Amino acid sequence: MTEEILEGYEHSSGPVFTVCVPYASLTDATPTEGNPFEVATLLPGTAVCGTIMTIDATDSVAIGNVHPCFIGNWEVRNVLTYSGAAENTWGAIAYGALVYYDNSATMPAGVYLSTSPLDNLGVANTLFGAIFTITSEAAALYPLGGVTASTQNCQVMQAGAGLP
Repeated sequence: MTEEILEGYEHSSGPVFTVCVPYASLTDATPTEGNPFEVATLLPGTAVCGTIMTIDATDSVAIGNVHPCFIGNWEVRNVLTYSGAAENTWGAIAYGALVYYDNSATMPAGVYLSTSPLDNLGVANTLFGAIFTITSEAAALYPLGGVTASTQNCQVMQAGAGLP
């Protein structure tokens, strides 16, 4: 998947709390508007995550929304566990399921979120949020995917700067 805003791109109308993050501080130093982001940290699994609202290429800064409860549409990989450096098990993505920012080398291009709490090296992934929707029609579609590898378009309520 290429890094681009999804067709039918839609986010909740709020809440919004924006911060400026230098590209060098992002896990993915090539931010794209509308994509999820993670601020790089020395302690795995503890980073702040959010949504890139816009970028300032002149100053190499991303402006991101880190407000908890912001809901957006993103691609989510249904991987549950890894064995060595390879995806090992998969599962249907249920309503309310936790979603993590997954920087594994096995993730499809342009996909940053998965249902695995650990990456392909066994390191903790950062909690990004959980599957929640803004319409009853979308809620009725869950669970998505199954026990084979897949990437699903999901509505995710981000944890943002409200990480536990």
